[in-house]
Amino acid sequence: MRSHRGIAVALPLAALCFALAGSAVAQNPFDGTWAIELTCPADPNGALPFVFDFEGHVKGSVLHAERGNPGRPGWLTLDGPIGPDGGADLAARGLTGTASYNVGHTARGVAYAHPVTAHFDNTRGDGHWMTTRRCDFTFIRR
Repeated sequence: MRSHRGIAVALPLAALCFALAGSAVAQNPFDGTWAIELTCPADPNGALPFVFDFEGHVKGSVLHAERGNPGRPGWLTLDGPIGPDGGADLAARGLTGTASYNVGHTARGVAYAHPVTAHFDNTRGDGHWMTTRRCDFTFIRR
């Protein structure tokens, strides 16, 4: 009888642990590693097109991604929360790279900040920033 009592206590305790683990996952469905592609087309004012591939991490439904070396030309960060419905208002900040890729041929190393509107589902996401030219983001869960 004694061993049955241990089972009677252990089973509800195990069920509670699984339920708690499941609720933590449900609260942060976008957590994990994401491959990110930023694509900017050629601009009518002469800026060349470019594509950046980098990686981001979501923890507690907050995205942080970084490309390049902090404080150096060509550096980019992408940060912000992802809502329960997958909607995200992110902030892209960085320093411009080579002038021929920048709208208006802005000099290398100039700080910028662009709002990014995005939407995520369980495995993919997309978004964009709109400045003088629209640049698009694609997110793929790894």
